[in-house]
Amino acid sequence: MAEVKARPIASFPVASDLPRVRSGKVPELPILEKRNWLIHLHYIRKDYDACKMAIKEQLQESYGMCEYAIYVQALIFRLEGKIQESLELFQTCAILNPQSADNLKQVARSLFLLGKHKAAIEVYSDAAKLNKKDWEIFHNLGVCYMYLKHFNKAKDQLNTALELNRHDLTYVILGKIHLLEGNAEKAIEVYKKAVEFSPENTELLTTLGLLYLQLGVYQKAFEHLGNALTYDPSNYKVPSGMQIDCFVVERGGNTGNLSHGKKIDIYKTTKRATQEI
Repeated sequence: MAEVKARPIASFPVASDLPRVRSGKVPELPILEKRNWLIHLHYIRKDYDACKMAIKEQLQESYGMCEYAIYVQALIFRLEGKIQESLELFQTCAILNPQSADNLKQVARSLFLLGKHKAAIEVYSDAAKLNKKDWEIFHNLGVCYMYLKHFNKAKDQLNTALELNRHDLTYVILGKIHLLEGNAEKAIEVYKKAVEFSPENTELLTTLGLLYLQLGVYQKAFEHLGNALTYDPSNYKVPSGMQIDCFVVERGGNTGNLSHGKKIDIYKTTKRATQEI
């Protein structure tokens, strides 16, 4: 199921990780929770062997009823690639605490990772009933609908997510859907809003620049690609040789004299790059 430097963004749902460990002095914690702090400590330190040992001891003492221990074990299974086992444990957490939207979100994410997008939508929808202010739920619903090619429903969910909390990743997915529909102009509108929100995100700047190139709007294209190169000079998505063109444009040069052959080459390169978004 969102870092300062931009990187290629995969179309996966966003996922929260650990829930908060309940506060309180260790001696006052009930037996079901007394090792939660230790499990949490081992997990955030990525000492997974020690973490699993603490989980095992906690579950033995609690007769398998410690929700937090089961939850973290499920996270570790997911990290190990054991998605089905992870799903089953998250489902156990949801049974132990059916009012937890986080538990349902993790069940839904596991279903998504197993390619069960329709089932994931059902569970995310249940989670949304418990927490109507969680942007991640609506973002992830949008991603699931996108994979099912229900683009209108996907856009509705993503726009709801943006109303709750603006995130670069949601803009990226929403723009991608418009591109899948063949509407580059609408995608540009989305990415323009995204760049206004996050002006130093090189992924967004590059994508917007490439879309302008595809439409032949060279001045704006080079402007955004030039900005992307300013923040990341080694940006591999900028077509080779265009660093020089961006440099010229940034200094008031004219792109109107581009040869017909070069425009065709730019178009082909840009077409390939935008298909990778």
